[in-house]
Amino acid sequence: MGFCTCMKTVEITRSKSAGDGKPTPTSMQVFKEIYRKEGIRGINKGVNAVAIRQMTNWGSRFGLSRLAEDTIRSLNGKGKDEKLAPWEKILSSAIGGALSAWNQPIEVIRVEMQSKTNDPKRPKNMSVWGCAKYIYSTNGIAGLYRGVPPRVALGIWQTICMVALGDYAKSFVAKLSNEEVIH
Repeated sequence: MGFCTCMKTVEITRSKSAGDGKPTPTSMQVFKEIYRKEGIRGINKGVNAVAIRQMTNWGSRFGLSRLAEDTIRSLNGKGKDEKLAPWEKILSSAIGGALSAWNQPIEVIRVEMQSKTNDPKRPKNMSVWGCAKYIYSTNGIAGLYRGVPPRVALGIWQTICMVALGDYAKSFVAKLSNEEVIH
């Protein structure tokens, strides 16, 4: 996990520095340099933030989608066991996906922890909490939520695919299994 997120950040940093006229090192060159200077700890910088975000990410999406389903059922006078119309299912997943962006500050912290930006004011070897304090002190609450609009859009489509369409796929497979038992 650390290697993947580290290299994602390296690619973003590389693409930003590509336009400054200096030769841009390859991803592997950057990886080797990080490993040479900082070892495995350098590669795994920010991995705690990644783990926290992943723990809260899909649980939030499913939980908030189910809460939205219950609310939509209630607003439409449907019973707890009544099926939602496809548009209601999609809407509840979209709501759950959008609201799951509440944990965006954790992603911002991960990116900042892995950033290779040279800034003399930036503390070295930050913990998750220390990084959060640094971002807040330099950019305020808005700094912790930078990049949230694309994250909301990403959360919506991923949750529609995984929750709404996943429920339909699960129902389809269950129906097939029951038909096989009957025959």
